[in-house]
Amino acid sequence: MYDAESKLAAQALSAGYSAERIIKDLDLSIAGGSVTAVIGPNGAGKSSLLKALARKIKAESGSVLLDGVSITSLTKAKLDQTIGFLGTIPAARNTETVFELVARSAMAANGISRVSPRLKEEIELLLERTSLTQVQSKKVGELSSGYRQAAVIAAALVKNPQVLLLDEPTNSLDYSHQLQVMNLLSSLKRERGMSVVAVIHDLNLAARFADQIVVLKDGEIIARGKPKDVITPNNLAAAFNILARVIEDPVGKTPMVVPIRQLG
Repeated sequence: MYDAESKLAAQALSAGYSAERIIKDLDLSIAGGSVTAVIGPNGAGKSSLLKALARKIKAESGSVLLDGVSITSLTKAKLDQTIGFLGTIPAARNTETVFELVARSAMAANGISRVSPRLKEEIELLLERTSLTQVQSKKVGELSSGYRQAAVIAAALVKNPQVLLLDEPTNSLDYSHQLQVMNLLSSLKRERGMSVVAVIHDLNLAARFADQIVVLKDGEIIARGKPKDVITPNNLAAAFNILARVIEDPVGKTPMVVPIRQLG
């Protein structure tokens, strides 16, 4: 379903790799200042959807619109500055310190070759907010998985994007760091009006923090909407082939999934 007032939108989008179509004729609207969680079974096309929205893979048909304008009309520099994409850190960056990684991202976004005192201060504030201050002088390759994830997020945030796309931002993190990441994303929505789209495997985490949940299966959206409308036994059975109860989260008052057994 396309909304002309969306910050980011896909219209009849199909995308994939070579001859294999992964995303199939998909319509999606992402509101400004919102958090959207994309959920679904393995192989559903969740990561491919994010890559298509960021123009990391080419659309076979349809379009992706940013503020109503096709992203194909944007330069790579403008697109990278406007849409932040959380990927993995290339091995070549493992010898950089955390500060150097984030500073390089900031310089690229601003088209400059050195860090000014003002930019240094901004980077230090961001490192503090992402709990990286104490490891900013460590090499990226020496970091734990939790700190590496935080470093990738900081490198994306320093560009101050309008839209942030994250593929499994809480993967490999303990509960404390999962909550830290999700609280950070919520604050970015509130304070910067940022649109956040994240692939999240933990259904209860998605239900607690997302404004919109999109359920993907076989490259198609089978459900979308507010968590209370999407996280239902019928949708869980259709997407994940499981029998589950859905109760109220005593903390967030949002849906909470209690898996019972696999179906079939």
